[in-house]
Amino acid sequence: MSERKTETISISGGITYAKVSARLLEFHADNEQCDIDTTYDFCDGYVVFSAKVTTKKGTFSGHSMGKMPGKQKQFEKQETISVGRALAFGGYLADGAIACAEEMADIITTTQLNFVKIKYATVFADELTDMDRTQKQQKFNSWCLSIIGEQADYSDSASWSADWLKTCQRELTGGIDSDIPFPA
Repeated sequence: MSERKTETISISGGITYAKVSARLLEFHADNEQCDIDTTYDFCDGYVVFSAKVTTKKGTFSGHSMGKMPGKQKQFEKQETISVGRALAFGGYLADGAIACAEEMADIITTTQLNFVKIKYATVFADELTDMDRTQKQQKFNSWCLSIIGEQADYSDSASWSADWLKTCQRELTGGIDSDIPFPA
């Protein structure tokens, strides 16, 4: 029997991840009798998914949580993440990392958010001249709301999505994406 190699993709920093779809293919090829069960619950504006993957080796669980209403397809994305985590705990992963590519692609660093804030301060310098720090933060948050249609947190990069950041960047640069470093 030949050994299969899980198809992977590269994430920033040279890290490789096995996409959930590749993990599922291996999971089904390895297991004639298997089960994947997902459940969800809504709590305080978030959807929480739980996934259970059952094989002859045992049952493995994975969970995810995402803001609702969130980005388009957020509900489906959270389900996929929970299944991917359950599969990873069951041994279906690329390099020992539990997080899936879908999770990693959406992580925004403080540096990335700071680039947007600096660009915003440059573009709107005249309007911000006589404002204190709190007023500038409120102005930035209001601007973000007008651009992305959702309340953004000035200081919390973890609350931002890659889509939000790119939308704000495009607005500030006239549609050019090269000003802000994003993961490949």
